[in-house]
Amino acid sequence: MDLSLLLTGIAIGLAVTAPLGPVNILVIRNAIRRGFVAALLIGLGAVVADVLYAAAAAYGVSWVSHLIDAYARPLMIAGGLLLVVTGVWLARKRLEIAPVESEEPQAAKLFGKMLAAFGLTMSNPGEFFGFIAIFGTMSGVLRLHDDWARPPTVIAGVALGGALWWLFLSFLVSRFKSRISEKALSVVSRWTGILIAAFGFALLLEALG
Repeated sequence: MDLSLLLTGIAIGLAVTAPLGPVNILVIRNAIRRGFVAALLIGLGAVVADVLYAAAAAYGVSWVSHLIDAYARPLMIAGGLLLVVTGVWLARKRLEIAPVESEEPQAAKLFGKMLAAFGLTMSNPGEFFGFIAIFGTMSGVLRLHDDWARPPTVIAGVALGGALWWLFLSFLVSRFKSRISEKALSVVSRWTGILIAAFGFALLLEALG
């Protein structure tokens, strides 16, 4: 197995999973309410969806590369605008955590929330286009058509990256849940949004320059 390729996949998985969004909030809320294991299992529901999207992008990357070559400028403009809008929305959004409830984890509830995390990820077209953009622009590095083992190695890395993020987030929130406030979450969300919007502006400048 190509270790550098696996590490690249892990980095992609982290980059796609880490930004604050609906699944992150779901995991945070359940880490506060139900603890580490419940939150981790819910996050893994989103990893399944990420793996499906990563597989679709990895095995279709040749088509994506041709598309990007043919329509590079309009795609960069559209992508830049999308990032700016998403960043501004995140920066302005106030994150709320529902009142903490003392609940014991139940298998049926956990499975339902895992399905919810899977559904939230699968129903987000931005997630898929994010993988498309990353795999397309990194095609020269990934070289997925050089060998049959390269696509599954990258996909395994994406799965590991996502799992590592949910492991980290679930542990961190469950360990320090008494110190986490909605204000702190909003600050993180605001700066995440600012960074995303900055990437969008940089993409627009490159496309229009």
